[in-house]
Amino acid sequence: MKKNNKKQNAKNTKNANDTKNINDTSNLKILRVQDPKDFKVKPLHENLPQLPALVLMISPVKTGKSTIISNLLLNESFYGPDFFENVHIISNTINNDLTSRFLAERFDVEDNYNDEMIVNLLETQKSYEKKDQPEIALILDDVLGSIKKTAEVNMLATRFRHYNIKMLLFSTQVFRQVSNIIRGNCTNLIIGSPFPNRKELLKIAEEYGDLVDGVENFLKIYKKATPERYCFLHMAIQDNPVKCYKNFEELIAVGGNIVGEVPDISEFE
Repeated sequence: MKKNNKKQNAKNTKNANDTKNINDTSNLKILRVQDPKDFKVKPLHENLPQLPALVLMISPVKTGKSTIISNLLLNESFYGPDFFENVHIISNTINNDLTSRFLAERFDVEDNYNDEMIVNLLETQKSYEKKDQPEIALILDDVLGSIKKTAEVNMLATRFRHYNIKMLLFSTQVFRQVSNIIRGNCTNLIIGSPFPNRKELLKIAEEYGDLVDGVENFLKIYKKATPERYCFLHMAIQDNPVKCYKNFEELIAVGGNIVGEVPDISEFE
């Protein structure tokens, strides 16, 4: 009889421990997946788009768009020419733009878009073992107006990370040319100045205003970021809360909280 009681007590203790383990929420903590042993870490300033990134740049004509791209890819203080293993640039205007001449000299450049380019690029990336895939950047400058909504590059916006595309950058002068897929997947937004088309700017504000407490606050942040020609607003959308910068130099808002003086936006009313 004593042996049976001993066995029963041990069983009861085990059941109690099992119940305790089931209810122990400390076991439910999400752990970070460890990086591979050969994982490459490259130093990068926190104000820049953190990779992998889908950067959407909306900047009217003659507002320094090519200069921004050139600095990102050629200036050692940014990514620099050796940060990515391969850089591919597709631009309708690159061969006629003196500002972009150093990009054309340094990187793989095409002056027109077709879907085959994207298909071939992805096939090349897939030909490598995952751990050996080159880290690449793909820049599409002023091509969105000339491609179909079903273009391969629009679809790429949802899966670029799977091919080790560390930066996918779209630049355009017209916001309405940007597909919903690109808008919904962008991690970083750059808006140039001056922005002469008020309606176009308001469309951008309506699209992304909720990230910073509404359209009115978005316009205040944009004005604070762009006091002079060629200044731009950089929004790190992937951050929570969103961080907003004047150029890449000065943090001017965190979420809807504007740092320092709040500008007047009566000209937008």
